[in-house]
Amino acid sequence: MRVDRLVLEDFRNYEREEIDLSGGLNLVVGRNAQGKTNLLEAVYCIGGFGSPRGPDATLVREGAERALVHADVTRGERTVHVDLEYRPGRGMRALLNGTAVPGVRALRELTAAVFFGPDELSLIKGSPDGRRRFLDELVVKLRPARDTIKREWDRVLKQRNALLRSAPRGGGPGRSARETLVVWDEAFCKTGAELAAARLEVLAALTPYAAKRYEEVAGGGRLELSYQASWMDGSTGADVESLREALAAALDEVRTRELERGVSLIGPQRDDVAVNLSSAGYQQSLLDARAYASQGDQRTCALALKLGEHDLLTDALGDHPILLLDDVFSELDPARRAWLADAIRGIGQSLVSSAEPGAIESAGAARIIRIEAGRAAAGEPGDG
Repeated sequence: MRVDRLVLEDFRNYEREEIDLSGGLNLVVGRNAQGKTNLLEAVYCIGGFGSPRGPDATLVREGAERALVHADVTRGERTVHVDLEYRPGRGMRALLNGTAVPGVRALRELTAAVFFGPDELSLIKGSPDGRRRFLDELVVKLRPARDTIKREWDRVLKQRNALLRSAPRGGGPGRSARETLVVWDEAFCKTGAELAAARLEVLAALTPYAAKRYEEVAGGGRLELSYQASWMDGSTGADVESLREALAAALDEVRTRELERGVSLIGPQRDDVAVNLSSAGYQQSLLDARAYASQGDQRTCALALKLGEHDLLTDALGDHPILLLDDVFSELDPARRAWLADAIRGIGQSLVSSAEPGAIESAGAARIIRIEAGRAAAGEPGDG
């Protein structure tokens, strides 16, 4: 899959710009704050997941009413023209070949992208929310039909929390509230088990790919990922019914505290992913990367997760997703920079941004896109 042509109108700092992309490595170069990341962000938006950097409302150029993204996307023998419109307060509207689509699922079935930028270090050292979001998006990238699982879970969690907040604190809720809470408990356990099962399945599939990439980029060492949930034990597995029973049993134990505090205290909304590693050349046991790894090792872990995601999607979808690497060269030492430049050649379409003067020479790009103040000039290596 690839984006052949991209047109941006009032998108971030782009007033109107048209760019032809190579199906191989596109190196996006320019000084800082010129619009390199914005270009990669636009390509990611075509996959239907919105901005990887913040609220979609921030995509609209200052002073404009809406932002537009137009793209010709090829997957296999099929080429589709995509039009996206973002309006603050009104969400996103999409057209495929001029026909409106009711939601984002059609975009997710058309293309997939993997985005890695400097902020992705939060995948390792940040809050559990970022790791949960990473897993949930990967669930949908692998099987777009599963996009309903997370949406239904969010709806159930919101309704159950609202009921807990409104329940009387003294002596527990009244009969009507208790009866309503039982209904939402059942939905909570059912949808929570489905979401947890999907996460466990995806994490099990991702782990060997990420571990292999970590060993390659770090020159050795081990990376392990494990799902952390206070309400399940190691024997539960990814069986939905077993997970539902485990969540229901745990819910009974915390019911009194939930009624006192007015919030759901257990469930997938509080789960996490443990990232453990041992560095190359050391024989010590695996350690928590969040607490004990250096920033360089944390960055390597995050990069391994994203490259592992790309490898998993490639095998599962039978096609290369688009790889978007934002300013990664400047964050890596020379050896890892050289390894990454070799690794991204020949894996389908990729866009790599860099402000490094020597990036053009080291990357071996098929196309160079120079960005200055929201204007793009594309050419072959050696042009200009």
